[in-house]
Amino acid sequence: MNLSLKNKIVIIISLTSGLSLILGLTFFTWHNIRIMKEQMLDNAQSTVNLAGNYCISDLSYSDKESAKFALSLLEPNNDVIMAVLYNSEGQLFATFSRDSVNIYPKTLPPTSEIRYTDSYIEAFSPIYYKNIKFGTLYIKFSTQTLNTQINSYIYSVLIVIGILILLILFLASWAQKIITQPILSLAKATREISEKQDFSVRVKHKYGDEIGTLYDSFNHLLNQIHLRDKQAKEALTDLQESEERYRKVVELSPSAIILHQEGKIIYANTTAARLSGLKSAKDFIGKNIYDFVHPEFVRKVQERVKLMKTGLKDMPEMEEKFVLPDGRVAEVQVVAVPFQYARKLTILTIIHDISKIRQAERSVRQSEIQFRSIFERSNDAMYVLIGSHFQRVNPKFLELFGYEEKEILNPDFDILTLVADESKPFIKERKEKSARGEFVPTSYSFKGKSEKGELLDIEINLSQIEWNEQPAILGIVRNVTERRILEEQLRQSQKMEAIGTLAGGVAHDFNNLLTVISGHVELAQLKLKVDDPLKRHILEIEKAGKRAQNLTRQLLAFSRKQIIKLKTLNINNIITDMEKMLGRLIGEDINMKTVLEDKIAPIKADPGQIEQIIMNLIVNARDAIHANRKQKAKRQITIETSNVYLEDNGEFPSGKKSGALFIMLAVSDSGVGMSEQIRTKIFEPFFTTKGVGQGTGLGLATIYGIVKQNDGRIYVYSEVGRGTTFKIYWPCATEGEQKEEEPGKSILVATGKESILFVEDDESVREFAVTALQDLGYSIHQAENAIKALDMVKKDKIQFDLLVTDLVMPEMSGKKLADILNKERPGIKVLFTSGYTEGKIVSKGILKEGINFLQKPYSLRDISRRIRSLLDSDAV
Repeated sequence: MNLSLKNKIVIIISLTSGLSLILGLTFFTWHNIRIMKEQMLDNAQSTVNLAGNYCISDLSYSDKESAKFALSLLEPNNDVIMAVLYNSEGQLFATFSRDSVNIYPKTLPPTSEIRYTDSYIEAFSPIYYKNIKFGTLYIKFSTQTLNTQINSYIYSVLIVIGILILLILFLASWAQKIITQPILSLAKATREISEKQDFSVRVKHKYGDEIGTLYDSFNHLLNQIHLRDKQAKEALTDLQESEERYRKVVELSPSAIILHQEGKIIYANTTAARLSGLKSAKDFIGKNIYDFVHPEFVRKVQERVKLMKTGLKDMPEMEEKFVLPDGRVAEVQVVAVPFQYARKLTILTIIHDISKIRQAERSVRQSEIQFRSIFERSNDAMYVLIGSHFQRVNPKFLELFGYEEKEILNPDFDILTLVADESKPFIKERKEKSARGEFVPTSYSFKGKSEKGELLDIEINLSQIEWNEQPAILGIVRNVTERRILEEQLRQSQKMEAIGTLAGGVAHDFNNLLTVISGHVELAQLKLKVDDPLKRHILEIEKAGKRAQNLTRQLLAFSRKQIIKLKTLNINNIITDMEKMLGRLIGEDINMKTVLEDKIAPIKADPGQIEQIIMNLIVNARDAIHANRKQKAKRQITIETSNVYLEDNGEFPSGKKSGALFIMLAVSDSGVGMSEQIRTKIFEPFFTTKGVGQGTGLGLATIYGIVKQNDGRIYVYSEVGRGTTFKIYWPCATEGEQKEEEPGKSILVATGKESILFVEDDESVREFAVTALQDLGYSIHQAENAIKALDMVKKDKIQFDLLVTDLVMPEMSGKKLADILNKERPGIKVLFTSGYTEGKIVSKGILKEGINFLQKPYSLRDISRRIRSLLDSDAV
């Protein structure tokens, strides 16, 4: 391949001619030698036959001397080595030999007519006369003469071949100049033009063959070079841009692209790194490509690489599996292309991750296999519809509508039979729109009707499918009657949540007002004499304020924003302590019965909330009994407690002691009872069945809020005319009951001389508290918001012993203010106040550990005692 064109032409002519010559002469020589051997054999056989005929009479008369003489006549034939005549019994009769050393076979060897070897020829001739065998003649001929002739002939042929090859080489060398000389002239001219950069030179020729065409093309090329030079510069710029585009295409390709030489990776794009989970494409460099090939495919990939190396052919697409560094196996589609890069065979491998596609295909196949099972066993009703006729329905469809399958699949069955009268116009309108080619939603709802006339809330989802090679519709029908009921309940719950949010906000503002009212009432009481005529009016204002405080507590309990103080307690003890008071509350005409489990589990709760729940339930039970106007009706209220186990879904477990342990508090009455319509609304705020002025409508709403705030559950069972039972399930505590501490000596107010930073956004509350605390001897720094308080600390450098701040304020909360000040002055003491909280210092209404909090509305005694307690304490 690397020889010059001149040598190539000489070699081609010489090989072609020489090979043809050698093959021809070789065949001719072989043919002549074959003829020579055949002639030798024919001569030998003729000689044997002729000599045998001479010996017939000698054998018949048993004349050995005469036979020996006849054999001696073979002596002129120089090729005869020996001749032996055997009688009819195969015994030696007469011999002739050119060399006395020869040993004659005494008996006739078992032979065919003639045998040929490289050194001699053995010929046999049976001697017959009138079909009677008289003997056999055996003659051994030498092949020396024949071999000499053959060798002489071969030498002559070789000499002729050598002379002819020399002649061929001479003629080939002379002939190649006809082709190579013009090409060399053209090459010389090309070199001169290239070195001198003189593209005005034109080559001349006198050839009318392909070489002349080459000269013309070369001249045409020179004409184009000047034009192409300019274009080349432009093309260079385009090429650079193209290379940049190519680089981006390769890097941004959705397929992984890898180059490898001898199995070592020399390049990988970003997608390859992303596919394999490596941090960078550079992490691929130097790695062995077979490290990423799944063991099942290593041999096949090696065979493909071997084919590309030998044939330099692109390999067709192939699906393989790649093992990623993290152990995952990816199904990929691979295209491999061989090419030369840096003078080495390089394999360009394009890898497309088809794991998701194959998974999808498997899913589709699996879906096809499972379609029948899903269709038949689906919990949703399903059908296949072509036109207006059902082709297939599943058992759930038949169960939902109550028809037999043969009725539904009957071509005469009217699909509108399954539609309630109120929805038929809607279904007809959809059909008309679809017939006109207008858009109709594939999901819709309507009122359905079963065979028994039962009305159903139906939702349908439609899909276009093929059924028996016809366009069809797959419909999924869902009975959402129960879901509609649940949605209504959800809307009701959201409405109650919104009212609760409103109630919490109202309670916040109301508590500020009550703080001012109650505070000033206390200040007035301190300044009035015991016999002052205004004392009575002040006391009435105080009573009204306390009633208002109870109302706000109910609002906060309902909205679950009430601050609670949890204790571990025994609910039976609370019921027992309240029993006398409850008896006076319901009156002597109603019997109250308690059924309390002896070993009731302790609970963690706010005792005040538990008392509030029991009080509200007993009052409602009393009013229900009074409303029952049946003369013989039993007038009794029953309070019951017990330990129960509940699952997370609220169901009683099948096992005796599985699930979570709760205590059950049940209050039953023999009152008027409730209808289902009333029962669904009883926990709504401000809903009441009592007359005007007989209730606020917050009692049961408050109970509901308290129970939910403490992760409890509440259920109601009622029957009109027979009474109602409320059952509350409260989570049990893990620790034992806490004993109440002995109450200390009551102190009205506590005084002091320390400095206090007081932050309150409500002006009236701030004015009352600041005035009261100053009267008690404290030095007060007041601020209307957290921003002003920070300015006073940072700019005015005020000093204080205690921070008293409202929790809920605009711009910045009291909790955030305390956090900022604590960073600057670690260990400061803080007292938070608020009418309600928004989760800044509480979790489910329970104060976080280490938080000091005073609920609004607070009295002068409450705040003075709390401040004194904090200032005297080492806690921060």
